[in-house]
Amino acid sequence: MKVTQTRSVGAWILAAVFALLFAYDVWEGIGNFVGVMTQSLSLGIGLSAFGWFAVVFGILAPLVIFFAALWVTRKRTLLPAFVIYVVALSISAVIGVDLALGTNAFLIFSVN
Repeated sequence: MKVTQTRSVGAWILAAVFALLFAYDVWEGIGNFVGVMTQSLSLGIGLSAFGWFAVVFGILAPLVIFFAALWVTRKRTLLPAFVIYVVALSISAVIGVDLALGTNAFLIFSVN
């Protein structure tokens, strides 16, 4: 006999709130992508391979981290799930800030 455990309403509400916060991180990644592409077009230069990786990773990382946290919290109660979501959101924020502010422009743009 297979026992399935469903999420409570509180767990779905918690997941929905954090989904909105992660969606904001995805929106920031899209904004960075648009900004970097606009800057490269205005300068007449292209993106390097690392530049493409950085802008695409900035969009995909929050999505992957959120769905990983959603999967990890599937059998947890509300307090451990909340802590996992906060840690996951913190990791997503660190990745976003590191890609936006910690990457040198010489690595992003291909100046050949």
